[in-house]
Amino acid sequence: MLLKEIRLQTKNLSALYNFYKEVLELKTFYSGEKSIAISAGKSSLIFEETKGDVNPFYHFAFNIPPNKFEEAFEWMKQKVELLWLDDYKGYIADFVNWHAKSFYFLDPAGNIVELIARFDLNDNVDARFSSNLIRNTSEIGLVYPQKSFQHDVEKLLVQYHLPYFDKQPPLPQFKAVGDDEGLFVIVPENRVWFSSKNTTSQIFPMHILFIEDNKLNELKM
Repeated sequence: MLLKEIRLQTKNLSALYNFYKEVLELKTFYSGEKSIAISAGKSSLIFEETKGDVNPFYHFAFNIPPNKFEEAFEWMKQKVELLWLDDYKGYIADFVNWHAKSFYFLDPAGNIVELIARFDLNDNVDARFSSNLIRNTSEIGLVYPQKSFQHDVEKLLVQYHLPYFDKQPPLPQFKAVGDDEGLFVIVPENRVWFSSKNTTSQIFPMHILFIEDNKLNELKM
């Protein structure tokens, strides 16, 4: 599954523009007065300005070449404050069953951002790590109401003919749908996001274009 385009909302448009352009060094441009577009390999991440008292935040991840994980870690460590992971007593998560490693940080809007290396993708490269080696947006967190969580997930699977991730058996409060290239990481509302101390999952608008079995699909939440 390829997460082709993800549209999210923010109250911190100019700060996000500076962060993704200057810090992460991704191709970032204003696509109008009230939105920015970020190019991440084969994916686009779009933030649209919103007003009001609510400050939307999300969780998403970028795939990077497996053999460049250590370089990417050192590269990002010089640029941002990484999130300490109590479960691993360090900054690096080693997902043994997923054959993957990752680390996390926050952007200026409070989005939980992850760089993840998936070793089964066999995507090794010789070039020194830079933002040019960010392959695609590989995960986006979906949040459903607690009372309808299982029903909403099952509806998603049926509507888009999607499989559970074969490396992650579905759990009552956590489900992964898709594959190594692209995943929906699905949790119920008010669940503490992994990598955070007490940031709970909330439902905010998003619009996703994704490709599954060579078919372009649209998901609005």
